[in-house]
Amino acid sequence: MIPILEFDNPIFHPGRNTTIRRGDRWHPVPQVRLRLRDGSLSPPTALETALKTFSDLSQSDIAFEHDPKCRSLAGLLREMQRIYPGFDPGEDITVCHFNV
Repeated sequence: MIPILEFDNPIFHPGRNTTIRRGDRWHPVPQVRLRLRDGSLSPPTALETALKTFSDLSQSDIAFEHDPKCRSLAGLLREMQRIYPGFDPGEDITVCHFNV
């Protein structure tokens, strides 16, 4: 079964998109279905992942972040702390890239 990648704010731009997830659950998942804004699921989509520590992220890591609020490191940290209560910048995260 192909796992479903859920989004708090399912806004995507054409082409490459990035989402940051807490921990290593999504590494190395090769393929996902995306939960779209209307609640439907995308066709199977390839997922490219990398494990990092949040504090090691660079601006280039999030250049294609799907959510406009998360396209700066400060904005991403605010959203991570909102979505994942207790999230700390020293935690491991998975950088997930996919194409829409």
